Amino acid sequence: MVGRRKRRDDGSSISLQQSSPVSVMSPEAPSPNVSVGTDHRIPFPSPFTDTIKKVFEKAVDRARNELLSSGKIGLAVFFVYANGMMNVGRLFFKDKLHEELLKRRIREKALAENASAVLLLTEGGRPGTILLSGTAPGMRVSACVDYVFDKNTKAITSWEPHWLDNPLKNAFLDGIFDTTS
Repeated sequence: MVGRRKRRDDGSSISLQQSSPVSVMSPEAPSPNVSVGTDHRIPFPSPFTDTIKKVFEKAVDRARNELLSSGKIGLAVFFVYANGMMNVGRLFFKDKLHEELLKRRIREKALAENASAVLLLTEGGRPGTILLSGTAPGMRVSACVDYVFDKNTKAITSWEPHWLDNPLKNAFLDGIFDTTS
């Protein structure tokens, strides 16, 4: 994973750690530490495209693998491109100022690199929940994964992804594809 820091005029910095691009068109080999015997695909509502489905499934897989390896899930952003490639970045910020700068940087990156969709993965408001929010031109979608993780054995005993009927409002994704903001 490559780390990037962007220096600001005030001497502060925001960190966006970016991993190598991943293709959403070809499946990757499953991780050896993933629970066996469970189908982790999310039943997807019909109006969404196959690309968006694959992005959400890869984000869920990444979260599951991160949980199994480190015992926690970090904030991550996924930039999806028309050619089927996807860049994943880990997000870190220290305070409200850095959070605001990071929100602006996500929007700038999406527009500058002509991303076709952006997805944000966060831990939910209660333990054992992952929230995924995505946006593309004219579309907003959200999903939730409820899970049970045993810290002693580092095993996931329950993993239940489902789509939310009403997309969640996410400040990190607001205005990315809105040309008026």
